[in-house]
Amino acid sequence: MTRGLFDAFPAARAIVASLFVPLLALTLAACESRISAHGHTVDATELDQIRPGETRLVDLQDILGLPSFEGAFGSGKVYYVSEVMIEPPGGRKRASTRTVIVISLDDGETVTNVEVRDEGSGKTIAYLDEKTPTPGDNFGVADQLFSTLRRKPR
Repeated sequence: MTRGLFDAFPAARAIVASLFVPLLALTLAACESRISAHGHTVDATELDQIRPGETRLVDLQDILGLPSFEGAFGSGKVYYVSEVMIEPPGGRKRASTRTVIVISLDDGETVTNVEVRDEGSGKTIAYLDEKTPTPGDNFGVADQLFSTLRRKPR
């Protein structure tokens, strides 16, 4: 008759159990979805403080902070973007909710219009999760080794 490890060392069972249970808990905790918020979340009370025709850009920045980005080519618009991302275990990260607040300004930097765009506004906001391809980022091993052979000598 052979004796097992636990028969020879009774304390070994408690040691193995004390190591196994936390390891199992850590493994199961890693299977939880991750939810993260990005950008500046603007609530209704902050939006109510913005009055078209009265609120200036400096007042707007006092209420909401610096904008996420400004419109290009002097469009007179500032944008506040907030987004909630969900990453399921073993899955791809995706946007759960996205809100874009577009604030139009006149030449005197006074608010003329406030527009809230989200999933329910009927306007689709394209979200690109992939990297922009650039030359040289997809070389394989053979391409890297023999890339100098394709160059023309000077």
